[in-house]
Amino acid sequence: MQGYRGGPAGMVSASNAYVNGKRSPASARSVLARQGVPISAPALIPRKAPLTLLSEVRVHKDYLPKSARGRKGQSSMRPRYITIHSTQNWSKGADPWRHSLALKRSKLGSLSWHYTIDQNVAVQHLPTNITGRHADFNGPGNKYSIGLEMCEHKGNSLNRTIDRTAKLAAYLMYKHGIPLSKVVPHYHWPRYGMNPPHKNCPHFLLDNGRPGKKWRGFQARVKYYHDLITVQGPSYAVR
Repeated sequence: MQGYRGGPAGMVSASNAYVNGKRSPASARSVLARQGVPISAPALIPRKAPLTLLSEVRVHKDYLPKSARGRKGQSSMRPRYITIHSTQNWSKGADPWRHSLALKRSKLGSLSWHYTIDQNVAVQHLPTNITGRHADFNGPGNKYSIGLEMCEHKGNSLNRTIDRTAKLAAYLMYKHGIPLSKVVPHYHWPRYGMNPPHKNCPHFLLDNGRPGKKWRGFQARVKYYHDLITVQGPSYAVR
């Protein structure tokens, strides 16, 4: 238990206390003591359980069969990066399930990635310990990164999609020990032989085709969710 709900005083946490709805300079411990609540020594815990954050993402597994072109020849990997994409598919109904069906039927050639996200769900197409083909041909973006595709179809909330993607990226950082500096846009990976080599993707998180203020804003959102599940704070538990 992270605190004690003492009637009009509200929730008392380790970092602050509220008395009659107003913030009090008194410590949470002293407020609890005055209310006659026995408390234990403070414990350091994250502010949100990682699996709670993951549940908010609403991941549905719909893996490509091994017979699909996007799955053939793929190797195992230990992910070091998370690569953020946008589908650039504005077709009606082009949601995660529609993309999953296209991948399973090999309608997108040998392309494959790990998750497709929209305002409602994230559909997982590949386990995160298997490579996809979504970034830079035979380069490190494909060999070592988890690919996240954000949907853009009509009627889909882009902000909610971005927020869900940030939550998923934060959880995957936690699960695989990936630092924020290695959560990168598709732009990060040069596609040698292509002109231009750096793709404007995800285009709505780049400024003039390059990482800038918008990308830093996305990074800040990912960091916020990552801090929720990793940065520990004191909590006084009722005995």
